[in-house]
Amino acid sequence: MPRTESYNEEISKKLKNPKYAQTFLETLMEGPEGLSPEDALRHTIEIMGVKEFAKLAKVSSPRVVEFTKGKRHLKPDTLDIFLKPFKLRTRIIFETAS
Repeated sequence: MPRTESYNEEISKKLKNPKYAQTFLETLMEGPEGLSPEDALRHTIEIMGVKEFAKLAKVSSPRVVEFTKGKRHLKPDTLDIFLKPFKLRTRIIFETAS
């Protein structure tokens, strides 16, 4: 169910606070049916608004739109650029399989 525009505006303002955004993204990814990191980021960007996020992340709006529409999967370096406004970054860990 879509949220109201005023709700998204309020959350959008709060998402400019990195600590709030970190908790918001983590909450979206928690649980067995949580969102993937990319889907959580897409959802967050949609709530913030493409223009607002693009300005905050210093990324072009068309690039953000491609990502939010699922037309583009981000490389770790690019994902780090998208996560920077939230003071987050990617980390890939390889572990021995048992």
